[in-house]
Amino acid sequence: MQAGREPWQLPELVQLINQRINHYHAQGWPVIFIQHQNVNLIKKTGSWQLVPELKRWEGDLYVDKTHPNAFYHTSLQELLSQRQVDELEICGAQTEYCVDATVKMAHGLGYRVLMVHGASSTFDNEFMDAEKTVRYFEWLWGKNFLEFISKIKAK
Repeated sequence: MQAGREPWQLPELVQLINQRINHYHAQGWPVIFIQHQNVNLIKKTGSWQLVPELKRWEGDLYVDKTHPNAFYHTSLQELLSQRQVDELEICGAQTEYCVDATVKMAHGLGYRVLMVHGASSTFDNEFMDAEKTVRYFEWLWGKNFLEFISKIKAK
């Protein structure tokens, strides 16, 4: 999640993501932050930065992207292959763009895709508010593309 406008339930989302980061670090598993850049999110500017409340540790990995799909023209798949990762837990923003594209691509590449309910967020749009958007995509993903897990589930 990057700085700038505040998506729906940002404090709750950051708290949940930080809990998941702590869980992964406690298990010795990698944490990868994906940062989107485009004409509105210019690299190294304030709006491009990850929100400062996210816990980052030495050794965390970072991938820059220019497309909603985190695998498209990035080093993500190579990083995962090098570490023999076969399942991913995805969280962040924006639900209907980056998260959706990455969930579907990860599924299509054969990864086991995991998510905790409420681990993505977005903004109100002209068709529905942010809460309905998140609920709709969670419903869609849960039927076809990923497995929802509890906050404390271990690998």
